[in-house]
Amino acid sequence: MKKKPIGKKYALLLSNFKHIFRLMKLTFLLFLLCISSVWANNANSQTTKVNIQAENMHMKDIISQIESQTDYLFVYNYENVDLSQKVSLKASDISVAEVLKILFKNSDVVYAVEGNNILLMKNTTEKKQQSGKRISGKVTDSNGEAIIGANVIEVGTVNGTMTDINGNYTLTVSPSSMLQISYIGYLTQEIRVQNKTSLDVIMKEDLQALDEVVVVGYGTQKKEVVTGAITSLKSEDISLSPTANMASGLAGRLSGVIINTRNGEPGADESTIRIRGQNSLVSNDPLYVIDGVVRSEEGGIFSRFDPEDIESITVLKDASAAIYGSRAANGVILITTKRGKVGKPTISLSYNHSFTQPTRTVKMANSASYARAQNLANEIRGISPRWTEDEIQKFADGSDPLHYPNTNWYDVVQKNWSGQDKANIQLTGGMDNLTYLVSAGFLDQGSPYRESSMKNRMYNIRSNIDAKINDYIKLTFDLFGKNTDRTLPYNGQASGNGMYSWVGLSAPTAHAYWPGTDYPTNQGWGNYNPLVISTGDAGTTASKTWVFNGQSTIDISIPWVKGLSVKGSIAYDYFGQNYKQFEDVYYVYSYDESTNTYEKLKGHTSAPQLFIEEKRTEYINGNVRVNYLNTFADVHTVDAFVGFEQNQTKSTALDGKRTNFPTGTLEELNAGDANTQTNHSSSSKTARRNYFGRVLYDYDHKYMLQFQFRYDGSHNFPSGNRFGFFPGVSGGWTISRENFMKDITWLNNLKLRGSWGKMGNDYLRDSFQYLTMYTLADGSVFNGTQYSGISQANVPNPNITWEKAETYDIGLETGFLNNRLTFEFDWFKTNRKDILTKRNASIPAFTGLNLPDENIGETENKGVEMMLGFRDDPTKDFSYSVSGNLTYARNKVIFKDETPMAEIYQKEEGKPIGAALKYEAIGIYSEADIANPDVPKRPGTVAGDIKIRDVNGDGEINSLDQVRQDMTNIPDITYGININLSWKQFDLTLGFQGQARAVFYLREDWVNPATSNGGANILQWWTEDTMTPDNPNGTKPRLGTAYGIGGTTFTQISANFFKLKNAEIGYRIPKDIISKVGLSRARVYVSGTNLFSIDHTSKFGIDPEVANGGWDLNPMRLINLGVNVSF
Repeated sequence: MKKKPIGKKYALLLSNFKHIFRLMKLTFLLFLLCISSVWANNANSQTTKVNIQAENMHMKDIISQIESQTDYLFVYNYENVDLSQKVSLKASDISVAEVLKILFKNSDVVYAVEGNNILLMKNTTEKKQQSGKRISGKVTDSNGEAIIGANVIEVGTVNGTMTDINGNYTLTVSPSSMLQISYIGYLTQEIRVQNKTSLDVIMKEDLQALDEVVVVGYGTQKKEVVTGAITSLKSEDISLSPTANMASGLAGRLSGVIINTRNGEPGADESTIRIRGQNSLVSNDPLYVIDGVVRSEEGGIFSRFDPEDIESITVLKDASAAIYGSRAANGVILITTKRGKVGKPTISLSYNHSFTQPTRTVKMANSASYARAQNLANEIRGISPRWTEDEIQKFADGSDPLHYPNTNWYDVVQKNWSGQDKANIQLTGGMDNLTYLVSAGFLDQGSPYRESSMKNRMYNIRSNIDAKINDYIKLTFDLFGKNTDRTLPYNGQASGNGMYSWVGLSAPTAHAYWPGTDYPTNQGWGNYNPLVISTGDAGTTASKTWVFNGQSTIDISIPWVKGLSVKGSIAYDYFGQNYKQFEDVYYVYSYDESTNTYEKLKGHTSAPQLFIEEKRTEYINGNVRVNYLNTFADVHTVDAFVGFEQNQTKSTALDGKRTNFPTGTLEELNAGDANTQTNHSSSSKTARRNYFGRVLYDYDHKYMLQFQFRYDGSHNFPSGNRFGFFPGVSGGWTISRENFMKDITWLNNLKLRGSWGKMGNDYLRDSFQYLTMYTLADGSVFNGTQYSGISQANVPNPNITWEKAETYDIGLETGFLNNRLTFEFDWFKTNRKDILTKRNASIPAFTGLNLPDENIGETENKGVEMMLGFRDDPTKDFSYSVSGNLTYARNKVIFKDETPMAEIYQKEEGKPIGAALKYEAIGIYSEADIANPDVPKRPGTVAGDIKIRDVNGDGEINSLDQVRQDMTNIPDITYGININLSWKQFDLTLGFQGQARAVFYLREDWVNPATSNGGANILQWWTEDTMTPDNPNGTKPRLGTAYGIGGTTFTQISANFFKLKNAEIGYRIPKDIISKVGLSRARVYVSGTNLFSIDHTSKFGIDPEVANGGWDLNPMRLINLGVNVSF
C-alpha cells in the first residue's frame, strides 16, 4: 500500500489505519483455528517475501512497493530522514529483511522492525560525543503503556535514538544537554538532562490534533475530514469520577446531549438521554451501537456499561446518523471498547469505594407545624381543632414523646450514608499477530434504607481478541457477559419508589416504633408503616438479569485490487430476566396505655401472594461490507463502502400468580392456592433487512463531500410500505488550507461544513398493526353454559409506514494558537413528519375501539450548539485546560390529534412536546376579590384560594381558561463547563452541568394539604406564611381544600440549575517508588459526584432532576476513594 512521506503529526494515524477494523470470531472452535493459524503463519521480516523491480528509483518509491505487497508500514519523520537517494534493485521472492539491508547499505538511514511497523531514523552514531554521559529511561503514555518508536533527540544536534518494543531507550549526550521526546499523536516534550542518568517520560496526548481518528458509522475517519456534527469522548474522560450509572457521569461533557438522572434508587437510577432535545411525540431515545453492532438498551446496556472497558464514545447528531436509517432519527451513540496491544502482558486494576447519600432530603413539616396546619385547615372547614396549643407545644419541645412524637420519616427510613464498591481488572497484551484484552468488573450498591436487605449487584466480563491469520486476513472474537441481581422492598402497590412515596405521606405525629420497644406501630399512612416495608418484611421484589453479547468478524484484503477489502460479521445477543414479586403478611402493633400492652395486628396485606415473570430475548445480526480506500496523486482520496445487513429478534414471556400462601418462607408458585392462579404467555419474532453505503471524497483535506444511504425494511409495516430510503449528504471546506490563508499564522484551522439527511423511525407500541388481531375471550353464554371464543382485538391500519425525520446542519470549526484555542458552532433543524401516534382525541373513548397508530404527527426542532476550549502547554509542571459547551434546542408540535373545538392557546400545536395544560395562577384571592363581582372566580371560591387568570375574558373561570404551557421538564438550554488542572504528579478535574428553561411540578399530594382530619403530611414550605384571617397578606394559599392547586401553575417550579456534577483530585505515585513493588503505574484519587447545586427546588429539599414531583428518591451524591494500578 503506497504511503507518502509523513511528518510526526500524521504518522500515528497512518500507523493505525491498517488496523481500524478489528474483527472477531463467534465460536470457540473458530478461535482455536485462528490461534493455530496465527502460530503457523507468524510471518516476520525474515520470511515475508517481496518482488522488487527498481531502476534508478527513489528510496521512498521502493518503500511504497514493499508496503503494497505486505502489511508493513514505514514510519519516519521526513524532516530528519532523507529518502530522496536513488538506487537500483531488482529481486524476486526476496525477504523484506534482505531488501532493507540492501536499500540502506550506503545511506545514513537506520531501521528497526517493531511488529508491522518499520521505523526509520537518521544514523548519528558516528557523531556521538565520546566525552558525553550515558542516559537511559522509558517512555510511556498516561496509562503506563510503553510507547514504541518514540524519537529521543539531543536538542541542537542530530544525535538521537528511538525507543524499543518496551519503550526503553539509551543515548550518550553532553552533560548540559536537553532531550526532546516526540511521538505522533503526543505533545513534544523537552527536558534538561542535568545530573540525571535515568529519565523516564510520560507522554501526553495531543487532544487537539486534527489527524485524530474518530469513530463514525461503520468505520473511522480523520477528524479533519469529518463533515458531520459529532461529539466524542476518550477513555480518560469517561472513567473520571466513577458512578454506578455511567451516563450520569457524562452529563455536561457531551455537547448537544441532555442527560438527567430522575431517580437515585440503586438499580433504578438510569438516566434520561436526549440528543438535541425532543423530536418525536412517542419515542425520543437514541440508538446505541456497540463495536459496530446495534444493541438494545434493555438491561441498561449503556447506563450500566463499565467505563473502564470503553475506548471512546461518539455521538452522531445530524445527517451522519443517516447511515443507521430507520432507527437513527433520535441520534446515535457509538461505543467503542478497548482492545489489546502488542507487548508483554499488562494487568490493570481499578477499585473505588463510595460513600453515597441522596443529594437532598425532602423538607416535610415537623409535628408542631403539621398540627398547626391541620388546625387551620379544620378551622377553615368549620371543624373543631384537633390539637390544643398545649399539645402543639409538647410536639415542639418533645416533653411527652409517647403521646406527642415528632417523627421525621425520611430520617427514620433513610441512611445518612450508604456504601458502594466498584472494581475492574484488565489483562492486555499480545504478539504481532495476536492481541487480547480480558476484563472483569463488579459493582455492589448498598441500600439507602436503614433496615433493609435491599441489594443491587452487577458482574460483567469481557474478552476482545484480535488475530491476523496472514497478510490479508484478520479475525476478531468478542464476548461480553453481564449479570445483575437486585432485591427491593415491596409495598403492596409498587416496589422501591412506591415505598418511598409512603415516607413522604406519613404524618410526623405518628410513631415509627413504639418508644422503648422494637414494635412497629400501625400509625403510618393508609395502614402502611414505611419503616417495616423498607425492611422487606412486607415482601420483596427480586429481579435477576443476564446479558450476553457475542460478535465475530472477518476482514479480508483483496491483494490484487489496491484498497479493496471485504468485511463480514455476525453477532448474537441474549437477554434474560427472572422477576419475582412476593407480598407477605407483615405485622404492626397497637398500644393500650391503660394496660401497657401491645396487640399484634396484620399490616396492609391480608394474604401472601406471589407473581413470577420470565422473559427471554434473542437477537441475531449479520452484515457484510465491501470497502474501498485509495489515494490518487497524493491528494484525491476515495473512502467508500456498500453493505447488507439482516437481523432477527425472538422474544418470549411467561408469567404466573397465586395467592393464599401458607407461609412467607416458601416463595414457589406451587405452594400457593391453585384456585387463585392466573398465568399468561406470549412470544414474538421480528426481523429487519437493510442495504447501506457511503462514499467520501477528500481533496487534499481541503474539500470534502460525502454521500450515504440506507434502504431499510421493517416487520412493522405491510409489504407495500415495508422499505424506506434514507439518504444523507454532507460537505466540508477547510478554508485554512487555502493558499490565501497561509500567512495567517495564528489561525490553524477554519472549516465550514454542512449536512442534510433523512432518517426514519419504526417504533410502535405494538408490532404488526397492519394485521387484524384476535384474542381469546370468555363471556358467550348459551343455554346457561359459558363458551370460549375469539374476538377482534384491534382496528388494523393497512397504510401504516415510516416516521420520517429530515435534518439540516451548518457548522463552523476553528482553531487558534496552534489549536490551543478552539471554537465550534452549529445551527441545526429537524422536521419530523408522519409521526406514528393514535387518534385518541378526535375519536371518543366511549367507542371502545383499540385504535392503531397512524402517520399523522408532525414536529419541528431547531437550535444552536457552541463549544469553546483552551488548553495550556501540558508538558509544563503546571498546565490546565478549560472547555465549555452550550446547546439551545427548542421543539414545537406542528400537528397532533387533539380534541375538536379546543381554543388555540390550549392546543399542543405550536408548543413544546409534552407541555402541560394548566390554569395560570396570578396570586391569591383576597376578601376584597371575593366581594367584588367583577373579579372572575369559580363557584365556591373563598379568600385564600389561588387566583386564576381569566384567559378568554368572559368573566368566568372554567376549563376554557386552561393554557398550554411553554416549557417542560426537558430543558431548552443545557451547558457544561469542564476544567482540568495538572501540577507535577497531581491532577484536578472539575465538571459543571447546567440547564435552563425547564420546569418541575410538585406532587399535588403535598400541595393540596390538610384535605381531611389527620391527612397526609405536607411540605414545611407550605406551612410558612399561608393566608389566614390573621395573615391576610400571606404568600401561600389557605390550608384545607384549596381547590385545584395541582392543576395550576402555582405548583410549577423552575427546574433551572447549575451543578458541580463531578470533581476529582488525583496523585500519580512516582515511578521510582512503585517500581520497587513491581508496579508500572499507580494513581490514587478522591472524587465526588453531585456535590452541590444552585437551583429553585432546594427550599423543598428536592433535586430539580428528580421525577414524579419529588416522590422518587433524589439522585445520589457520591464521595469516592479510589486507586488505579498497573503491573
